[in-house]
Amino acid sequence: MRVQTRILSLLLVLLLALAACGEETLPEGVDVDLSRMSGTVVYGKVYDMVTNGKNYQDQIVRMHGTMSTIDVKEKGKLVDTLYSCVIFDAAGCCSQGIEFVLQDQNAEYPPIGKEITVEGRWDWYQLYGIDRYRLLDAVMVK
Repeated sequence: MRVQTRILSLLLVLLLALAACGEETLPEGVDVDLSRMSGTVVYGKVYDMVTNGKNYQDQIVRMHGTMSTIDVKEKGKLVDTLYSCVIFDAAGCCSQGIEFVLQDQNAEYPPIGKEITVEGRWDWYQLYGIDRYRLLDAVMVK
């Protein structure tokens, strides 16, 4: 009987240890870490974030992707440039760009096409009557 009890105890400890392996630990202060998710999972999460963005308001988000810009024009004239981190799905065919605004207004944005990791506060705003989401007070993470 004692041998069976020990074996059951060891199995229970092993199962508990394996269950703990599945827990995700986030970097301190980060609510959503897209940089650690697989391409399949991250695309679904980003889709949820832009469709239900108000649910994420003021959460700290970290993401990894490629630096890109979006030119905003009025009547053919450039009026603003928006900076974004483009995240691709697992197949590399679909992408979603999330705009970000650096906390340091004097900082230079990375060159277009560079791989970046950026972290900031999720924010909702409207641009030309369209709901948009971005990371405010963003910082580049090394």
